[in-house]
Amino acid sequence: MRKRRSRGTVFYDKRRQCWMGYIATGQTVNDVRQRRSVRGATEHEAREKLRQIEAEIILGRAVNDSSIRLGRFLEEWLTTTIEPNCLSVNTATSYRGIVDRHLIPIIGKIRLRDLTVLDVDHLLHEKYESGLSGSTVKRIRMVLVKALRHAERRDLVHRNVAALTDLRRSTRREGRSLTPEQARQLLMASHGHSLGITVQLGLYLGLRPGEILGLQWSDIDFKQRTLSVQRSLKRENNELRFGPPKTDGSRRTLKMSEHLATALSKHGTEQQLQRIAAGELWHDLDLVVATEIGTPVDPSNSRRALNQFCDRAGIGHWSPNELRHSFASLMSLSGAPMEEVADAMGHVDTRMTSQVYRHNLKSVVDVAEIRLNGLFEI
Repeated sequence: MRKRRSRGTVFYDKRRQCWMGYIATGQTVNDVRQRRSVRGATEHEAREKLRQIEAEIILGRAVNDSSIRLGRFLEEWLTTTIEPNCLSVNTATSYRGIVDRHLIPIIGKIRLRDLTVLDVDHLLHEKYESGLSGSTVKRIRMVLVKALRHAERRDLVHRNVAALTDLRRSTRREGRSLTPEQARQLLMASHGHSLGITVQLGLYLGLRPGEILGLQWSDIDFKQRTLSVQRSLKRENNELRFGPPKTDGSRRTLKMSEHLATALSKHGTEQQLQRIAAGELWHDLDLVVATEIGTPVDPSNSRRALNQFCDRAGIGHWSPNELRHSFASLMSLSGAPMEEVADAMGHVDTRMTSQVYRHNLKSVVDVAEIRLNGLFEI
């Protein structure tokens, strides 16, 4: 039986020095019949590509513009999908930076349907060789995978070639945690300072730095000794703005220790004196952590204050987010179940808590605590 050929026309183009194929899609634009073109190194390759398009037509799948370049697609993806729907402006800005600086300059001119695994491999290799960190290259690949997944859902590509690439093995930077003694020294060094309450909120409750700076007095119930996380202070487009917490699970209510409740009450009393001194200059934003006139504290000033506390305590340099790491580690050291630690930190499960935030503070692990002896006795 003679093998059925695909619809369309195939011929050798001397100018392009390749086999060309054309097939009508059955669509018209302004009464002009639309068609798709393909290229192949051989006649067989060109005909196979035409058969794929013919299959799309028969199955009723959308036959998309095959000439769209990756750069144009990425730009449309950012403006129509990511930026309008992204919860965080900073995340959308990060995506655009990766697309503009790393993806479009290298592979942006490639046709979307012609992008191969080898093209992405070359991109990642070039980024590694340029000196970028493993985490940065991983993020570049993640953005491209996400964009091509969007293209895959819309039948613009048949497979996600970025997801098929491999990353180099790299040593992840290990996080760290304050020891109980270091935590005590830091608390003592920050005592009496107007921003000392940020240290206590970070160590006692594990709040994110933005959650601390976005906390309002209306979020605190001194009678029940509870604190609710409802918002976060963020820098977006070089401006400080209040927004929702990082994730939906980040909205949480935490039980405070009596010591922290007392410290917050004392901090509120001192803030009232500042308010009286500021007079008409005071901005009534109900902020727990505020400047001398009631405005939000810039995160850079909070970091600077923590550096001063660390120098005073003699424990080296620590960042505000490392107070959150310390909370997870110290809670685990005290015997708290990892599920409770994850809930307190606003994580959806224990994976992030245990793999990223919790660090082992025991120099020796006492296996006797697991009580295996009784199981092995004969």
